[in-house]
Amino acid sequence: MVVAARKRLINSWEMNWLAYNYAHDLALPKAGRGKIGFFMYPQCETAEGRLDSLDPDNFKYQIVSKEIGV
Repeated sequence: MVVAARKRLINSWEMNWLAYNYAHDLALPKAGRGKIGFFMYPQCETAEGRLDSLDPDNFKYQIVSKEIGV
C-alpha cells in the first residue's frame, strides 16, 4: 500500500496550489511605486499608491481558473 501511494504522491502537483516567484527586491512590469520586497501575494497599485494585500477589508481579488485545450 505504501509503494502504491508513493508512486501516486511523489512528484505530483497538488492542483489547489499556485506557484509564486521567490525573488526579492522585484521590479514588477509597469509598476510605478518601486520594487517590492518579495512576491508572495497579489499586488495592486492605484493612483493613490500600492494597496496592502494583507488588508482584507480594502484589498479583494478572485482567482479563477479553467482548463484550456491543447
